[in-house]
Amino acid sequence: MKLRHIETFRAVVLTGSASGAAQLLNVSQPVVSRVLQHAEQQLGFKLFDRVKGRLVPTAEARRLYPDVERIFSDLERLRTTSRNLRQHGVGHLRIAATPSLAQSLLPAAIERMRRAHPDVVFELITHHTTEMITAILTSSVDVGIVSAPPMAAGIVSRPVAQGNIVLAVPAAWPKLSRRGPASADSLAGRDLIKLHDDTPLGALINERLEQTALLQDAEVMVQTYSLAAALVEHGLGYALLDQFTAASARVQAQRLYRVAPAIEFPVEMLRPSHEPESVLADTLRRHLADVADELSTRAASLCEGREIVLAPGEDVDEQ
Repeated sequence: MKLRHIETFRAVVLTGSASGAAQLLNVSQPVVSRVLQHAEQQLGFKLFDRVKGRLVPTAEARRLYPDVERIFSDLERLRTTSRNLRQHGVGHLRIAATPSLAQSLLPAAIERMRRAHPDVVFELITHHTTEMITAILTSSVDVGIVSAPPMAAGIVSRPVAQGNIVLAVPAAWPKLSRRGPASADSLAGRDLIKLHDDTPLGALINERLEQTALLQDAEVMVQTYSLAAALVEHGLGYALLDQFTAASARVQAQRLYRVAPAIEFPVEMLRPSHEPESVLADTLRRHLADVADELSTRAASLCEGREIVLAPGEDVDEQ
């Protein structure tokens, strides 16, 4: 079946008549009749029977229709993409982000892009790091936003921001130190909300915790920083969070501490090495960087000079 056959066949199925299909396609009724006749000649079987003045699909046509509908949907997506390309360049951006960055950085960045490019289509997906690498390599997404990504063949990365890990404790807890930095001992015996260590950043955090013997207090294990932040807000324990998630959480329900020595990590945008970076992807990267700077400033302000030393053998004044 040719494209014209597919469009005409679908229009007749939807309207039940040649005249209705003609109105839907903005052509004359004789054109619809000729296209249907030619389609049936090409296929070698009838597509419609006339029943009480209406065109009713034959059994063969009913079998064809689901495939025709799928093709038509693909054509509509092609038209939408072509229209966006004509108006804005590459007008469809498929973005994968880790759950924490999808909630903390991505919404504000997308909002700013939508103001400048209201007709661009955004497809947003949350993936953990390993899933994201696979999605990029298989061209399931155009770009990925991730913290501390591993090295991967066929992947190109560009820096977005530099982040730090902060300590989040429930606001109802007493202060960990009355004066000066707090020590890891001030958390001993309190419930730890532990992040899975199946990502580079999670492994880095848990490696630091292993130096302090705090992992023995892990009562809850989670996979995302946003869930860890929510548990802290409900008073269920403390957690080490990326500063972007911490700055996006409810201020009244948590207290933040800088971590010393600092646990730093990069936020990067990934794309397949065989594809050039699009203008839209670069614009998104710049908006993400701006949002990250704002959240970093907010996180530093929320720490209010508080600091905790997470390292073995540190003598910290807690008088």
